[in-house]
Amino acid sequence: MAKRPLLLLLGITHDLAFAAGCLLQSLRRHSPALGADILLYTDDRVLPRDAELLGNLGVRLVPFTPPKADLDPVFAERFSPLALSRLDALRLLADYATVLWLDVDIAVQDDISPLLSHGPFAAAYEDPSFNEAGRIQKAGINLLEPVPGYDSGARNYNSGVLVFTDNLPDPEKLYGLCMLWLRRNGPACRYTDQAVINMLAQHLWRHSPQSLALIPHDQFNAHPRNPVAAYAALVHAFGPYKFWQDGRLLSVFPEWARDYARWLALGGSPFQGCTQHADVLADGPLGLLQRLQTIER
Repeated sequence: MAKRPLLLLLGITHDLAFAAGCLLQSLRRHSPALGADILLYTDDRVLPRDAELLGNLGVRLVPFTPPKADLDPVFAERFSPLALSRLDALRLLADYATVLWLDVDIAVQDDISPLLSHGPFAAAYEDPSFNEAGRIQKAGINLLEPVPGYDSGARNYNSGVLVFTDNLPDPEKLYGLCMLWLRRNGPACRYTDQAVINMLAQHLWRHSPQSLALIPHDQFNAHPRNPVAAYAALVHAFGPYKFWQDGRLLSVFPEWARDYARWLALGGSPFQGCTQHADVLADGPLGLLQRLQTIER
């Protein structure tokens, strides 16, 4: 049977259904000709109404079975094992020519079709704008302790936007390599999914450098602090500040806020936590600028 051309792969816990809904609404608007199948790995606790809305957006929901590996307890507490579902992209290449992974803390602002020209394995370096000093982050940030064969001094790849194509050399073998590395080194990882992605990138650089491609973060993985984020096709709010929990981001990224309002209007479940800087929303973007001007004085 012929392979399908494109799979969009997502992974969420049930309480982030709204984030997946916002992402998919914006993708429909900006990339209407994408033609991707959509597979969403979940913890099998998505509310019925949320599952219905996601289904209406073309999603197939599948419970995710985490790989067997010991993980650092802090990672297991802060992050769901669903973060590791992105690694399944390698296995899914048996059925698809291209698999695109997107984190759901992403605002889509333009057509993402050009992103699919990157591969066979493509990722973006972490946007230096993430830290206020503009410092380039190294791959060692993903580890709690050194791991043999892992170059902690190499530049860090962000794991939020990934392209996999079936031109990769033996994707199933690469998946096995990731699982073996995870079983051996899981307890040494601070950010486990990103550590494995960096290991994979380093492995390809050593053994098949033509298989490794770089995604431009200014275009397809810009952090909200990046001065060009307003023009990026994909803005990725990695780190502690998310669009749904910070009034400043909701104020300056109104397109995401409108998709969230549409999701709620359809009966989707809302973000259950507290919104920081919620007072900013009352005054809108201009009010935020006026506040900043007052502070500077």
